[in-house]
Amino acid sequence: MNRMLKALHVSKKSETAAGMVQILFVILVVGGTIGVTTLLKLTASSGPALSSAPEQIVVDVLMPTTSTHTAARSLTGQVESRANVAISPQVTGRVVSLHPNLIPGGTIEAGEILFSVEPTDYEIALKRSRSEVAGAAADLTQAKADASNFIKDWQRVYPDRPAPSLVAKEPQIKAIEARLAAAEAAVEQAQTNLARTKVTTGSTVRIIESSVEVGQLLSPSGQYGSYYVADGLRIRASTQYGIIRDLGLKAGSNVEIIKNNQSSNNGGNGPYPAKIISVGAALDDRTQLQPLIISVPANHNLTPGTFVTVRVSGGENIGVFALPAAAMATRTSVWRVSDGKLEETTVNIIDVTEDQVIVRSFDAKGGIVVSQVPTSFVKRPVKIRDVISASEGPA
Repeated sequence: MNRMLKALHVSKKSETAAGMVQILFVILVVGGTIGVTTLLKLTASSGPALSSAPEQIVVDVLMPTTSTHTAARSLTGQVESRANVAISPQVTGRVVSLHPNLIPGGTIEAGEILFSVEPTDYEIALKRSRSEVAGAAADLTQAKADASNFIKDWQRVYPDRPAPSLVAKEPQIKAIEARLAAAEAAVEQAQTNLARTKVTTGSTVRIIESSVEVGQLLSPSGQYGSYYVADGLRIRASTQYGIIRDLGLKAGSNVEIIKNNQSSNNGGNGPYPAKIISVGAALDDRTQLQPLIISVPANHNLTPGTFVTVRVSGGENIGVFALPAAAMATRTSVWRVSDGKLEETTVNIIDVTEDQVIVRSFDAKGGIVVSQVPTSFVKRPVKIRDVISASEGPA
């Protein structure tokens, strides 16, 4: 028991000594900090004074010259046909002949027969209709002759009274005239059906697909391929409404067409002159772009689905500055040197190319800054290191 009490007494003495050491260490750290701070203040007060004058900013400036510029854009367009026409007969029949070019990619000239079906049934129908016309015409002649005799007999008996319609055979004559008109219409329909056994087109066409073969039975309800009119091609390109507005694009505006080709040989690829046919009346729901419908160049070798580059341009702008992209401090302003200091000025942007910003000319004063300027240095005086002319371009 005595040994345990002695051990506890020794432990308490050790804890007290450790606490005193920690307090002494804290006092030394605080005192050292106060001493170092005082020493620094004394050293600073006895050292050289700092200059209150701000350091100059060294910049490069551009002295622009006015020029002319025509804003232009390159759009991606695709050749399309106004419509794909289904190959389908207007009468039922078995194919007896077809054009050798009635194959995918074939060209058939205007007026040529694509294919023809067996005409015998339609020739017989035409003969039958013509015989009905002849019969109705003969009945009408006989009815009119009988009516004339009845009218004469009536007038001998009743010279002062007109012959009634029944005596004059008017109902019978009108019925026969109606039958004759129907027979004549049947003749016209039979002639039309007979002509439709030969399927032709009024324009030169190119065949997209065809499944017509000799001996095949075709009906008007079936579709046996399709074609497009060779002169019915157009180019569709889309762009932002702002570009159409800024370039003044409208129906009749001139454009250039370049056929996209990965080959290094540019022969036959353009550029070719063309015109805008119309500007779309509404924006696309998904892309919010406005379509341009463009005519295909004359003597072209374009087919539907071909991608082309469409170069569109606006009017000529006179008195503009062509500034490098580095000259723009913000999206709409530049820095210029004025009375030895920086001055921010807003510019009127006309066009943006790959490496230049075209703006309306303005007073450049001491030059337009083309080097980077930290925002915190704006109020400092400016030292111009290099003056770049517009012909040299940015350093």
